Amino acid sequence: MNQNKLPIISVIGPTSIGKTKCAIALAKIYPVEIISVDSTMIYKEMDIGTDKPDTTVLNENIHHLIDIKYPNEKYNVGNFYYDSIKLIKNIHKRKKIPLFVGGTLMYFYQLFNGLNKLPPASSSERNFINYLANMYGWDKIYTSLKYLDSAITSKINVNDHQRIQRSLEVYLMTGKPLSFFHSSTESLSDIYELITLKISLNDRNKLHTIIEERTKKMFDSGLIDEVKYLKDKYELDLSYQSMKAIGYSHVMNFLYGKLNEKDLLQKVIFSTRQLAKRQITWLKKFPSKYQLDNASNITKLIFNKIDKHLQYL
Repeated sequence: MNQNKLPIISVIGPTSIGKTKCAIALAKIYPVEIISVDSTMIYKEMDIGTDKPDTTVLNENIHHLIDIKYPNEKYNVGNFYYDSIKLIKNIHKRKKIPLFVGGTLMYFYQLFNGLNKLPPASSSERNFINYLANMYGWDKIYTSLKYLDSAITSKINVNDHQRIQRSLEVYLMTGKPLSFFHSSTESLSDIYELITLKISLNDRNKLHTIIEERTKKMFDSGLIDEVKYLKDKYELDLSYQSMKAIGYSHVMNFLYGKLNEKDLLQKVIFSTRQLAKRQITWLKKFPSKYQLDNASNITKLIFNKIDKHLQYL
């Protein structure tokens, strides 16, 4: 371990596991600033369905990347990545530690591994590639790509026309193989000391119970009214990114008459459980020496890890 690297803490885990409470507990002990890693908490006025911390909690503890977009605006993993890199630098300048907390694991994955700085799509280049494919067939296009970028073709099936097309498109636009861009990314661990804590719950039945209780609480707190309000105020429909979130999409379908009220709650519970299952699978992509079955003892575990880094801030 290189102690001269500035630290970054990440608390990752499935939905409903207690990550936000854990972050707030850490913020009371250590000089951290919390960065939310949640693709739905970014939206203003989407509070109940995202289980967003209340105003008092947000005022008492710095939370970045919460309430930064309106529900009719877009935000993607690239936006998150560049916002996060900027926040990391500014938080370290303030002699604080960035504390990433959330369950949008695709965001975490890109943050840790970096973004490929690929050129945008080009319709003219794609049209040319399609012309060649119609003339000579995709098998010959694939064989040609082998000479240009053997590293990429080792990962692409001959029938994956879309990825073959993209690989050739990048080469025609830049003169460099796609694998060059994949290898040119810089991971976060190259620059900072990453302290990653994975929280999971081995008792699947207990997790299901927690999800059910939290979902019922959302509906009791007025989730349907919240979605009605947002739909009318921002003229939203299911095509908007914000309304594709679990809970919001279900209520929107209910409002459109595509889902009856009797089934609404159970549909949201089922979808949330499926999300948790996918998140637990995603967790395997994140190496960590520290994996906990719950969030209660996390401050004890992190104590020595944090203290040894404070002198470098």
